[in-house]
Amino acid sequence: MKRKHPNATAAAAASPEEKVTLRILVDEKKNKVVYAEAGKDFVDVLLSFLTFPLGTIARIVSNDSNMKKVNVGSLTSLYQSVANLDVSHFWTDTCKEMLLHPRNSSEDYCQNMKLNIDDTEKTKYFICDD
Repeated sequence: MKRKHPNATAAAAASPEEKVTLRILVDEKKNKVVYAEAGKDFVDVLLSFLTFPLGTIARIVSNDSNMKKVNVGSLTSLYQSVANLDVSHFWTDTCKEMLLHPRNSSEDYCQNMKLNIDDTEKTKYFICDD
């Protein structure tokens, strides 16, 4: 028998007024999702994950997970190896920082989402009046 699960509306609040919603229909006997309905904001958040550089993914899942420490196979090991390398192995300290904190090519779009998990500092631009 298929029926709507009592907790069928999941919401992640970016602020008290803003919610990203997902409605699901669960077959409790088979413990499977039968149907899911999501708004534009939820789909945008899911698709934004595809724009994340691998370095950002490795940093977020290893450091900022609220579960136990998560490892993404050799990606986590590679990221930690670069983090542990001495700056003398790079041309400059900035080169190491670029590897550890890569930029998202869709940064402008992702910054304006209701739910943004990318902790990368926004790019700053300076313009000369001359």
